[in-house]
Amino acid sequence: MNYNKICVFDFETDGSNPEECSPVQLAAIMIDPINLEIIPNSEFSCNFKPEVMEKDPEYEYKTDILDFHAKVKGCSKEDVYAEWQTYPKQKVAWKMFVDYLDKYHTRSTKKSQFSAPIAAGYNIYRFDLPIINRLSKKNKNVNKEGNSNIFYPRDVVDMINLVFYWFNHNNELKSYKLDTLREYFGISKDGAHDAIKDVKDTADILIRFMKLHRNLSEKIKFKGSFA
Repeated sequence: MNYNKICVFDFETDGSNPEECSPVQLAAIMIDPINLEIIPNSEFSCNFKPEVMEKDPEYEYKTDILDFHAKVKGCSKEDVYAEWQTYPKQKVAWKMFVDYLDKYHTRSTKKSQFSAPIAAGYNIYRFDLPIINRLSKKNKNVNKEGNSNIFYPRDVVDMINLVFYWFNHNNELKSYKLDTLREYFGISKDGAHDAIKDVKDTADILIRFMKLHRNLSEKIKFKGSFA
């Protein structure tokens, strides 16, 4: 039985390449693995000043990602740019997140990577985890193999894979985007693409899938089925 907390997290960034972009927001929420419920008061959100702003405050972005953020926030690109300049430096915000995870280990003493929360989210294999690994190495949050040590090392729950398993070979979804899932499940899109809204919605859907699998596993027996 798994006792490690499940941490659903999400980055908002200043670019679309996870190997190069800087985070501008990181949000997370914890799921109790026994009851499959969101842990009360476990919401976390922090902002990051993009690295280029730390190096050159007058730097002008040459990317359409500002258009995206401006549309989401309902403001101008200049407003987004000005807001980013007020955010904490990346090193400060990163430590806040590491300290947050530290509170949700399965034990309060003799903590290790094996007592850390399990990483979960939507499309995190392709996007969010590469950022986690890059920032972990930069800030020396690594294990003896040189990999990130802030999450449980064995398991990752990427909900886009669960969606693929369930909806593969039917036409109920027009895409695997999170907004498409919101529309399908009847979840409001108000506030979408703010990291805290995205992690809450992802956690709610993930809990539904995990409860479904737990219920089915009690009724469907695989043991000896190949005999």
